[in-house]
Amino acid sequence: MSNQKQTHPYSLPALYELWDQLSDVPVCPDGEVIEEEFHKFAAGTPTWEIWHWFEAQNPGFLVGEVQSGVRHAR
Repeated sequence: MSNQKQTHPYSLPALYELWDQLSDVPVCPDGEVIEEEFHKFAAGTPTWEIWHWFEAQNPGFLVGEVQSGVRHAR
């Protein structure tokens, strides 16, 4: 077993900042796709795809928790 610290592409604070930016991106009336480009995602990208991307960047980021207001320090 390795003692190396595992690194993730994005820190939780960076992901929370991006999540806050995502909240300003308009979505279609049914909430299924974004209407404007966001970060690496084109307009028309399904919201579930973006949520999956967030969770894949750091195992501490859970969309359900963040949507409920839970944010972890690390």
